[in-house]
Amino acid sequence: MTTDLKKYSSEGIHEKVLGCLEAFPRGFVLDVPSGQGAISKELEKLGFKVFLGDIARQNILYKNWRCVQIDMEKPFPFKEKTFDYGVCVEGIEHIENPYGLVREFARVIKKGGYLIITTPNVMTIKSRLRFLFYSYLDYFRYIGPIPSEERHRIEEHEHHHLNPLFYPEIKFILQKCGFAIERIETNRMVKRWKLLFPLIKWFTKHKTRKKYPKDPFYISDMILEGEDLIVIAKKSDGRND
Repeated sequence: MTTDLKKYSSEGIHEKVLGCLEAFPRGFVLDVPSGQGAISKELEKLGFKVFLGDIARQNILYKNWRCVQIDMEKPFPFKEKTFDYGVCVEGIEHIENPYGLVREFARVIKKGGYLIITTPNVMTIKSRLRFLFYSYLDYFRYIGPIPSEERHRIEEHEHHHLNPLFYPEIKFILQKCGFAIERIETNRMVKRWKLLFPLIKWFTKHKTRKKYPKDPFYISDMILEGEDLIVIAKKSDGRND
């Protein structure tokens, strides 16, 4: 049975990714890491042909005869320019070498194809203040579980996040591997401290605008308030790496 597949992601992420891909022409999709196959199942309902890849192949419950074992730290077992789209939902922050992962996606995605990456947003105002006061970013604490937080009692949160990826780093890696960011989405907005938040947001935008005047995303509401970053990038003609 594949009725109740775990999503292993925050609320709204799968729906946003599906909404992005639904607008594209149908084609071949590589879903890594696929987990149990929740998003792959929905993509195939939309008419896409999906290859599922996960380091724990035995845990893929959505069986479509295109399931393979893939270690995100190693080369993919596919030829160049095999896929029209790549999907990496909540995976890139779990590995030691995100550059290598994106480079492999670039190798197997056709020119003009798209890569969608989702990862926890560590650049929210909430995360910045958390680092200021507690010395760790949202979703990236290495001191063990905090009993008072419900999410640390959920099994999937035992798989530790290794690499917090900031938006400029994501942009740099994508550009070096031949991708251009077309837009950024988020699953939901996160706000705290209702009285102070507007002031902090204004100050952050004011101080940052002069340094990054040509980047439409750097001080966008998606970056400052979005819980998760959903990055949609198109593979260009050439590569810069």
